[in-house]
Amino acid sequence: MINKTTRHTLLEKILSSQEFSSSKIYQSYLTYLIKAADEGRSLKESTIAIEFFEKDADFNPAEDTTVRSHTYNLRKKLETYYLKEGKEDKYQIHIPKGHYEIEVVPVVQEDFTLKNILKRLASHKLYIFIIFILILVLATLFVKNQTLENRLKNFKTIENNDAIWRDYLRSSLPVLIAVGDHFFFSEYNEVYQNLLAIRDGKINSMEDLEGLKLKYPDKNLQPADEPYFPYHSIWSLPPILSLFYSNNQKPILRKSSALSPQILDEYNIIFIGSIKTLYILKYTLANTHFDFEISPHVIRYTKPDSNTVQEFNTNLHSAGPNEDLILALKLPGPANNSIFIIASYHSLGAPEIANYLTNPTTVSELEKKFIEKYGSVPQYFELLFRVTGIDKTAYNTELLIYNKITKEKESGL
Repeated sequence: MINKTTRHTLLEKILSSQEFSSSKIYQSYLTYLIKAADEGRSLKESTIAIEFFEKDADFNPAEDTTVRSHTYNLRKKLETYYLKEGKEDKYQIHIPKGHYEIEVVPVVQEDFTLKNILKRLASHKLYIFIIFILILVLATLFVKNQTLENRLKNFKTIENNDAIWRDYLRSSLPVLIAVGDHFFFSEYNEVYQNLLAIRDGKINSMEDLEGLKLKYPDKNLQPADEPYFPYHSIWSLPPILSLFYSNNQKPILRKSSALSPQILDEYNIIFIGSIKTLYILKYTLANTHFDFEISPHVIRYTKPDSNTVQEFNTNLHSAGPNEDLILALKLPGPANNSIFIIASYHSLGAPEIANYLTNPTTVSELEKKFIEKYGSVPQYFELLFRVTGIDKTAYNTELLIYNKITKEKESGL
């Protein structure tokens, strides 16, 4: 049996906590309920309404939810307190659902009795439902992935001696596919009492986030733990995977934000995704005649042996007609390896060009263009495409620029 002194010791600690110190109404309400417990009173909703909330004697709980809503909020504040400041407390104050009498229970009893475990699960049923759905989705994706892998293994695409792909399909180096992931950051939200993940189109790197933190020094901004992969990346994967599975190779998958300079000379790398998710790979464009801007969507092309600059631009994505620009760059890596980039502004372009570069017919057409221009298919090259379509469905692909890249143009990355 918990005595009056223990209850008041717990009450004083709670009232002085950060969770309660700024809320006079809930300090007073909790004190009122503790006092009722001291007096051994059994409280009813109407009693609380009249005594504490100063309602009239004709108070009707069917029409006025003041007592129930304040009691619900008080329970939540107590839960938050015990998750943070009161997590080391040996006793906890509870208000059982459907009742207004205070219970003080030992933490050991709270944590290990079946009744309280079920009670905790019931109070977090929304989170349990979300976790169940996520598990179900992951299981479904795993089954579909296994099915896709099995189908792709039996689907022949490009031969392993193809001029464009042979240094990937015949090299002793492992292949790493860098899947473009959008940069998310998190901020603690007082309303939800939790961390919220935030996506800002202007924040695409740790450097951008540091700049935002300087702008809002009072905000607790941190990089989010979980990645987000846009349509560009996911729908570009099947044709690239089919290329390797059909040649009995299983590439390694990594998110592009996790790449470091040290990893660039350990693999033959393929990037697929959004231009804004290139991260460290954007520096490899120093090997090309291209540079780009994120906002507005502009790609600049400096003609070889010339200072003439040509600009290509595209509008923001819409649900209707769209036009996208796609860079397809096969570049020399820092250690006799290769870095292949397929990057677009919108979700329309990258999947279409991934298909273009793994389809034997269109690959043959591209190789003929190189042979006509250079006499052979270069090991390294730069391509710029324009793809037009409706939403995410392409209906026209235009090759705007195709050039040979030499190792002498390689930067010191």
